[in-house]
Amino acid sequence: MNFLGHIFLTPNDDEILLGNFIADSVKGNPEKFYSGKIVEGIRFHRAIDEFTDNHPLVKQGVERFRGTQARYAAVVIDVIYDHILASNWTEFHSDELDILTQSVYQRLEAQSAHFPTQVNHYFPYMKQQNWLFNYQFEWGILKALEGLDRRSANQTQMHLALDVYKESEAEFLSEFREFISDAQKMSKNYFYG
Repeated sequence: MNFLGHIFLTPNDDEILLGNFIADSVKGNPEKFYSGKIVEGIRFHRAIDEFTDNHPLVKQGVERFRGTQARYAAVVIDVIYDHILASNWTEFHSDELDILTQSVYQRLEAQSAHFPTQVNHYFPYMKQQNWLFNYQFEWGILKALEGLDRRSANQTQMHLALDVYKESEAEFLSEFREFISDAQKMSKNYFYG
């Protein structure tokens, strides 16, 4: 799961949201840098990543990308899953996507004093270009994949993933529906277990 998927699974708590959002930029023990619910959000993000990486339907989807993406296949499916979630948003969430994303940007910006350097760098672009909302469009997801291409230390072809996705779109959607249902159960158990 990428940004939108993580946000979708996060309970309605600003500090947990912040922790989940910044987690990829926090290495090692989060208690060295943060406390309370921010740490809880970071740990929750890591739990979602572990759950996602080990889910059999996700692994099945990753294999479709292996030919063009090699070791980046697992990164690509996270972005594609955000596209599937955004483009089918009303199936999974009662709030309108544009209203939710604007609220998320505001809630995160209000806590930006806690952003790691890396997040401080990309968040203004994310908000200005409305990444979360634009994941629903093929051009939005292609832009995200091209951005990953540019930022990768290695030569990648992540931009080709959209073609692979389109070839098996029905299968990806079916797998995602089952996966996201399982992920929602995992999230509820994580907090209310």
